Parts: sequence; structure tokens; C-alpha cells
Amino acid sequence: MRKSAITTFEMLDYFVRIGGEKTALKQDDRELSYAEWNHQATRVANALANVGIGAGDRVAVLTFNRIEQFVILFASMKLGAVYVPVNYRLAAGEFKYILNQSEAKAIFIESDDLCDKIDSIASETSLTTFVRLDVGDNKADHWQSFDAFTTGATVLPLEFEPSPETPVYQMYTSGTTGFPKGVIVTQQQSAAFVVHSLWIPPRVDAGKPHLAVAPIFHAGALCSGIMALCAGRSVVILKDFNPQLVVDTLVKEKIADVMMVPAMLHAILQYVPNLDQYDFSHLEKIIYGASPITVDVLERSMKAFGCHFQQGFGMTETVASATALTADDHIKAVNGRPELLRSCGRAGLFVDVKIVDTLSRVELPQGEIGEIVVRAPHVMEGYSRQPDKTAEVLDDDGWYYSGDGGYIDAEGYVFIKDRIKDMIVSGGENVYPAEVENALMSHPDINDVAVIGLPDEKFGEAVVAVCVMSAGAELNAKAMIEYCREHIAGYKIPRRYECVDVLPRNPSGKLLKRELRERFTG
Repeated sequence: MRKSAITTFEMLDYFVRIGGEKTALKQDDRELSYAEWNHQATRVANALANVGIGAGDRVAVLTFNRIEQFVILFASMKLGAVYVPVNYRLAAGEFKYILNQSEAKAIFIESDDLCDKIDSIASETSLTTFVRLDVGDNKADHWQSFDAFTTGATVLPLEFEPSPETPVYQMYTSGTTGFPKGVIVTQQQSAAFVVHSLWIPPRVDAGKPHLAVAPIFHAGALCSGIMALCAGRSVVILKDFNPQLVVDTLVKEKIADVMMVPAMLHAILQYVPNLDQYDFSHLEKIIYGASPITVDVLERSMKAFGCHFQQGFGMTETVASATALTADDHIKAVNGRPELLRSCGRAGLFVDVKIVDTLSRVELPQGEIGEIVVRAPHVMEGYSRQPDKTAEVLDDDGWYYSGDGGYIDAEGYVFIKDRIKDMIVSGGENVYPAEVENALMSHPDINDVAVIGLPDEKFGEAVVAVCVMSAGAELNAKAMIEYCREHIAGYKIPRRYECVDVLPRNPSGKLLKRELRERFTG
């Protein structure tokens, strides 16, 4: 029977078969060839099978960037289990929601702090298997080391073969209601993203390494790593972001491409001295995105690294990518078309993009601002166990309604003007105001609050809380920060607080956040 679609698993398996001893993954002094990566992944898959985890079961991974993330990802594919990367910056309550919503059975984790958070909620979840990826002091009986978990597991191939419809991963992205949604991406959708991305010029040849420095629990970093491995390249992994270490690694490992958020580029420009003295001749392309970038930071970065730059518009639901502002577009911008640097590019390979009226969903004329909608073979399958939420953003014709406002010009370039859903992107992290507002409204001194994003040179956008205080109460920013720390992740906490007598609303009671942004910008 003829195959109807390709899968990511087939791409990876192909390079496992022909790659042999070629390096697949590298971190510090650890290195796995394609053969060793396959060997370890097969052993992990069999170990998971031994504890009753099989096709369709969710496997959570909670860690800083590590080689094991790609080992467990490949192991999950071999088993038909679904990989669930979790943001390690979340609070215990947020972990609990994600683990319960996904019905995860196993969790792989590192650090005593994270183990303690999971221990505090474990009895309220469906977790049955607990594996430590590092060596720590956590003494809870249910934890076992990675080596102990895999010891004795066979390395014989599993009989399961993923179909195009088999889910690869389930990645959580917050919604405007304050509750995260699990985005399901299948083998076919992941493979379509790989093909779509590999054809964005300039293409990086096999044999040249990719650097993974952005958090691998995010779509951009995870999918960039998958793309490199599906092309037979090696992925060099940094645990987390350090400006000097990134620059040193780019040079030492002769990195060909890397994906970074604008805040990382800004930090490198700010904290790494004498950038012009480094040899970046091997660096072919820097891919940036996930948050707004200032023209100043972009132009300085292009001058400092002297390589091609590429950015685009996408989100977890579109497997990180939909449009691309290519290297050629950046060159055009430098040579007389500076307005292109304010664009997120044109629709990528296999992608359709249009602008519609948010209410009627009728397509709008060229140049008119409306909601950006995307149709592509790598748009998500849907939200896990939330068919109503899926139906809100994904129609029967495959169009994904992004919630972002913008327009398309005569040449097909997409320009984002505002976020219809009011999402804030700070340092590459998505912050949804409803989550922060819910946390602040639980404080007895706050009578009303609106959380907005304001331009910030370092982080793209800063999280700002505009508060109406209860009678007799005074606003204490330091106390509010400490209060929020108990309820939400650190990157979501507002560092700036403004006090007003009343929040602006329209006659129907809808909060007018645009007025607040205009008032407090600057």
C-alpha cells in the first residue's frame, strides 16, 4: 500500500541508518553519534514499555536544555507515546494543571527544586513513573535515576511504527482565559514543518552544526533541533543562555546557524566586549523571532555577526513558523528598503496567509488591518481535550485564526500591528494578561487591575500592571512582586506598577487596554 504522507520518524530513522558514527548531539564534553542516539532512545522506549507506558500515553519532560530531551523525544516516537515538554519556570500549581490536563504518566526531571515542586503535587496527578536526569539530594522513594530506569531494558527495536497521524508532541501554550492549552502536533505536521523550513534560503548543508540555546520546551528551539537532525546535522546544546558562552560556542564549534530571541541578541551586544574581534566566518544564518525586535538591535546584530539573518511569524499552533523574512529580504532592507525590517516576511512554502475581519471572518482588501489567519500542512492537529477551544481557532477548511492583527502589502509582506488577544511577549516568553490579572486580583489591596505590555529595549515588551487600589491601600511594588511570586512564574510577574483611580472601559464594560498602552508608553 502506497504511503500517503511522510513522517518525522522516517526522516530521523533514515539518518540513523546512514549517519552511523556521525555526531548527532553534543553538550559540553558529552557527545552522541546517530547510532548511539538511536541506541539510547531504543533503550528508553523499552524501559517505558516495561512500566506500562505505550502508544498515546503522555511523557512529561521538565528540565533545562539537555541531550536527554532529544533522546526521550525519539524514544517516545518509537513507542508511540506523546512527548510533553514543560516550562521549568512555572509554579507548582501550573505544573499540576499541565500534568493533569495531559494525563501524563511519566516525568523526566532535573534539579532538587523541581523535584520538590513535583513532589508537592504528585499525589494529585496521574504520574506513575518518576525519573531523575541528574544526581541530586531528593530522597523520595518514587524517584529513580536515569541509569537505573534504563538498566536492563533491551535495545531490540520496537514493533510500533508511527503513522502520519500519530502525535509527536503536546506543547502547552497559555490562553487568554489564563488556562494553558495543549497543542498537539502529529508526525505529518512535524514533517511538513521540516520541509517548509529547510527550503527557506539560504539552506545550511548537512554536516554543519546547529546551536540550541533557546529553551527546548519552546516550539522554536525544539523544532529547530528536530529540523537539523532530520537533515543529518549535529545539534550542539547549551544548558541555558549566557551571552559570552554563546559567542564562545559559536566560534569553538564552528556553528552554522542558531535560533535566538531578540533579548538574547540584545544581551550579546550589551555584555560581550569586542565582538568585532571574533571569527564568525563559519556562521551562515541567525534565525530570530518569538518577540518584537527593535530596528537598532537588528542592524547592530547584522553588523556584528556579518551573517545572514532570518525571522518570521508563527506560534506553537503553527509549529513555530508561517511566514519568513528571508536573508534576501534583510539585504533589501539594508539597501534601501528599511521598512521591510518592520515586516515578518511573506508566506512560507506550502503556507497561505490572509487577513480577515475578526467578527465576520470575511477576507479584507490588501493593506487593511484585520486578523492574520494561516493555513498550512504544519498547522496543529488541535488542542488536547478541548474541542471547543480548537473550533474557536481552527475552521473546517484548515484556517488557523491567530488572534494577531496586521495587514499584507502589495508584495505579500505581512506586517503585525497589534495583538488582538493582548498577549505579551517578554524575552521570548508568552505572557497572557489574564493569568497575571487573576493573581493580582486575589490580593486584598487591589480593587481592579489591567496588565499590559509596553515596549522594552531589552525584552521586547515589559509586563506592566495598572492597578486600582482598595480604599485606604497604597501601592507597594516590591510587596506585589513578592506576592505574585507565590502564584505565577517569575517571568510573568510585572516589575512596573502604575496606579489609577479607574480603568478605562467602553459602554459594554470591555477594558480599553489600547488607551492604557498609549498613556503609559514612554
